[in-house]
Amino acid sequence: FDKNNVVLITTSRLVEKNAVGDIIEALEFLPNSVSLKILGTGSLEENLKFKIKNLKLENKVKLLGNISHYDISKYLHEADIFVRPSLSEGMGISFIEAMAAGLPVIATPVGGIIDFLRDGETGLFCEVKNPESIAKQVQRLIDDELLRSKLVSNARKMVEEKYDWDLIASEMKSKVFKV
Repeated sequence: FDKNNVVLITTSRLVEKNAVGDIIEALEFLPNSVSLKILGTGSLEENLKFKIKNLKLENKVKLLGNISHYDISKYLHEADIFVRPSLSEGMGISFIEAMAAGLPVIATPVGGIIDFLRDGETGLFCEVKNPESIAKQVQRLIDDELLRSKLVSNARKMVEEKYDWDLIASEMKSKVFKV
């Protein structure tokens, strides 16, 4: 983790509910050493490009487009912090993937996210539709190495205990054959 070169990442369809624009706006409240990689495409892509240009963030934000699922893990391992300030969310597999890759996660307490993200334990919550809140949580992770390590460790352990495919398959198998 290099405080002088912090890379935020989000993997997301570029649609209203994923609030990617809020992450872009959060960069205005963060040091120049923080950049953002956005993996995904969607209906808001042109609007986001316009926002990036208007905020003069072309050197800090990279829209990488549609990345194959196989290659996403490479990008996750090259990043420092995963952020998605969703307005609504189902299961949130992108968050679980980021946790498994060893990234601290910043998210909003909506939908299925609250089933696995515990604020200050397995990730950090930011406020919905609040770029300044996102920036505050990113800055906390930049400044507090112990917190960052704790979140990564707890999240990885939780993913291994609850979301390992072998465990899920075994659990499903035992339930199917009990009926």
